[in-house]
Amino acid sequence: MTDVASGSGRLRIIASALSIGGLQRHIFLCAQQSNPRCSTYEESKQAWRQLKRTAKALDIASAPPVWRGNLSRPATPVELGNGTILRSKVDCLRVCEQGPIAVVYPDGVWYHSVAGEVLDRIVREHLVGGLTVDEYVFAVDNLHPGMATDQSVQ
Repeated sequence: MTDVASGSGRLRIIASALSIGGLQRHIFLCAQQSNPRCSTYEESKQAWRQLKRTAKALDIASAPPVWRGNLSRPATPVELGNGTILRSKVDCLRVCEQGPIAVVYPDGVWYHSVAGEVLDRIVREHLVGGLTVDEYVFAVDNLHPGMATDQSVQ
């Protein structure tokens, strides 16, 4: 079995395609929940689609290989990703108020009402520009002491 076909080889290809190792930020969005509480299922689904569309339009997120998650398909090398952000959809971030909720790492900035224009601003101002969108921040979880927690989180 070649390294590319092995489990760890497949994982390395996927990580490279997603730019893991060279990312600047990772946004987790509470979307399409199994038990919607902070927003409707449809609202969070729309926010997730908007995040995907905006990230693609701005060319800030890399795409995984089309074969990922299908072990019957051979792992073939793919172009290395050059995205700077990773987006992950999560079932619940446990806040369950004024959602959809999102958190951006490594900055540890938590946002409420993440849909529509608010989501666009978070993508453009925070994920791309490095500045928090203060009027929608409800918490900052500084997991790395010494890291900036004020307006600039670059």
